[in-house]
Amino acid sequence: MKRIAAVAVATLAISLAFAGAARADGSGPPPSGGGCGGGYVAPALSTHLKYRPAHWNLGAEPDDGTLAIAAPGGWSFVRTPEGEGRFHSRSGAALLSLRATTEAGTPAEHMADQVSRLAGTSGLEVVGQHTQVVHGQTWSTLAYRYRTSMSEPRSVKVRWIAFGTGSGAEAALVLTVAGRPLDGRGLDALLAHVTPTVQLAG
Repeated sequence: MKRIAAVAVATLAISLAFAGAARADGSGPPPSGGGCGGGYVAPALSTHLKYRPAHWNLGAEPDDGTLAIAAPGGWSFVRTPEGEGRFHSRSGAALLSLRATTEAGTPAEHMADQVSRLAGTSGLEVVGQHTQVVHGQTWSTLAYRYRTSMSEPRSVKVRWIAFGTGSGAEAALVLTVAGRPLDGRGLDALLAHVTPTVQLAG
């Protein structure tokens, strides 16, 4: 399905760009696991972050709609031209991303297509995929690991969210958290905290 494929490509692009490309907010790529020279490794992402409300316009006009989420305090923010919001930790090692879907498909369909699209990714290991109904919403969550072009291991979790529980409920939002394997517990806590706070208005 063409529109699902577009979402899958965009999701992969988020994680790959996070791993190896300079950021629009100037944070740059995350440091390598071994550090530079002295072998410094930034501490693992905390499981007890403090959060603040954040919201932004999807398009150029307020009438285009808005996205909102509780984001970690102190993380930098950049809004892409497509209306995606990206938050980066101070070290540059962790990412939180929220965007609206642009293609049709249930959360499970998007997740299945993403798994197919990831085939051939360096060091790919799909570590989990499941769909659940929570508080009147449907969440499909994909967890995987891969290696960047610098052979750095990365951990990613992508969650597609539908505001409904029917079998045909289409995904409206895509939530992504990414970091190093050692950030695993922190990423889990981050995803669990922010998912109930996401909002799409307009």
